[in-house]
Amino acid sequence: MRTIRTEQLAELAVLLKERVGLHIRHDGHSALRLAVSARLEELDGKVPDAGGYLGLLRSGDGDEELRLLLPLVTVGKTSFFRDDRQFGALQALLPELIARARGGGRKVAVWSAGCATGEEPYSIAMSAAEAGAGPDHVEILATDVNPEAVAAAARGSFDARRVRDVPKGLVDRYFDREGERYRVRAGLRRLITAIRPHNLVASAFPRPADGGWDAVFCRNVIIYFDTPTTQQVLAHFHSVLAPGGYLFLGYSESLFRLFEGFELTEVAGAFLYRRPESPVRAGGPVGPIPTPRPGSLPAAHPPPVHHLEMPRGPPARGARENAAGAASRTTAPPPPESPPLAPQEYLDGAIALFADGRFGAARELLERLLEKGGEDLAVRLTLANLYGVLRQPDRARGSYQAALALEPLSAEAHLFFGIHLLSIGEMDPAAMELSRALFLDPDLALAHYYLGRCREAQRDPQRARLAYRNAIEAFGRRPDGKRQAFLGYYPDIPEDGAAFARAAEYALAAL
Repeated sequence: MRTIRTEQLAELAVLLKERVGLHIRHDGHSALRLAVSARLEELDGKVPDAGGYLGLLRSGDGDEELRLLLPLVTVGKTSFFRDDRQFGALQALLPELIARARGGGRKVAVWSAGCATGEEPYSIAMSAAEAGAGPDHVEILATDVNPEAVAAAARGSFDARRVRDVPKGLVDRYFDREGERYRVRAGLRRLITAIRPHNLVASAFPRPADGGWDAVFCRNVIIYFDTPTTQQVLAHFHSVLAPGGYLFLGYSESLFRLFEGFELTEVAGAFLYRRPESPVRAGGPVGPIPTPRPGSLPAAHPPPVHHLEMPRGPPARGARENAAGAASRTTAPPPPESPPLAPQEYLDGAIALFADGRFGAARELLERLLEKGGEDLAVRLTLANLYGVLRQPDRARGSYQAALALEPLSAEAHLFFGIHLLSIGEMDPAAMELSRALFLDPDLALAHYYLGRCREAQRDPQRARLAYRNAIEAFGRRPDGKRQAFLGYYPDIPEDGAAFARAAEYALAAL
C-alpha cells in the first residue's frame, strides 16, 4: 500500500467536507487511506504520491477525480449488521431459501456486491450460521471495486472498535481475539466461497454454478451511478437473480420510476426487491411523471408493497441470547391478523394528506414513522419540505441536516436544503449547498437555476448569468433535469428541467 501521511489524510478529509459536505471522522481515516491507495494504483504512475494526488484534486481537473474517489471513500461508512432490519429479514427468509435450494440439489447462494472491508459478508455469514446454516447449505460471494478493500476483507481481521456493536455472544462464537484485533474464525470463513474484485459497471456479472443468486446485497452503491448506468446494473442483477430471489438495496435507494421487473416486498420490517417467480418485463423507468396538482395524488404512485408472511418458529440462537443483538432483534414475524404497514405505505399516506392540504396530519404521520421505524431518507426530506410549508424553518433545517447525516452524498438533500435556505434569506449557505448538489450531479438544471437566484440576491450578476447559462446547457444535456427520480415529495417544484431552463432564459434577459 502507498505511504500516505496522517496530515495528508486530514487535508483530504477537510477537502471532502468543503466540497461535498462529507464528514469523515478520524476513525474513518483507515478507509480513506484504502481509497486513495486504490486511486493511485488506478492512475498507474500518472500521480507519483499522495501529495501529488491532493494537488490533482485541487486542480482544474480535480472535480472528475473527486467523483471517482467518492464511491471508494464510502467504504468508511461500513459496519457489521448495518441496517439490522435487513439482516433480520435475511434470517427470516433463510429457512425457506434453504429448503427450496435443497429441493434443487444446490446451496443457497448470496452475493455481497460492494463488500468494502468485509463487514457485510461476515454479517451475512453470521446471520446464516445463527439460522442453523453451514457450508453445506450456503455459499457467499463477496466482491468490491476497491482491490485494497478486498484484500482487507480477505484478511478478516478487525480492530476492537469495528466489533464493539456486535453482540458479545456472536463475537465469542465467530471471532478470535489477537491483541487489540479480532480475527474471523475459520468455521465462519468456510461459508464465504470467494472474496475478489469486481466492477459493477463491467459487462460480465458472476453467477453461481447452479442457477442464480437467492439474494444479492448491493447497498449504498447505485446512488453514485447515473441513470443509464444504474439501469444497466439493475438489469444485470435481474438476470443473475434466481426467480423469487431478493435484492437488498440501501435505505436511500429506490427503484420507483427507475426500473421495472422487481416486486417491492416487506419482510420482517425490511424493504426488499424480489424478482417475481413468473417472467415479467425488466426494463428502464416508467414514462415521464407530471407534476401533481394541488389537492391530488401524484399521477404515478409507488408500486404496491407485498407483505411476506413468515411462519412462526423458535427464535434464533442470537435472539435467545441477546434480544438487542443486531443479527437477531428483528426476527419476530408480524402479527398474523394483519400485516404492518411498510415505510413506503406510511409515506404514501402522508403524501396523500400533504397533497390534500392536511399538513398537520401529514406531519404527525411522518414524525410517528421516524419514531417507530427509524431514520429514512425519503421520509426525512418530505418532512423537511413540509416543515418549510408550515413556516417552521428551524425544524426544516434540523430535518435537512438529519437527512444529510443519513446520506451526505445525496444531491437531492443538498439541493432542497439549499432551496430552503434561499427561501429564508440565508444566501451564502444556500449557495454552498446548491454548489454541493451540482458537484454530485452537474446536470441538475434546477440547482443551476436556484444558484443563479442566490447569485442575484448576493448582487453578483456575472456569476448569476453563468449559473443561468449552466441551467440552460444542463437541460440540453439531460432534459429530465436530474440523474434519478427524487425520493421526497415537493409538490411546488416541477421535477423536469424544462421549466427551469425557461425561467433561466427569462432571468438572463432581465439581467
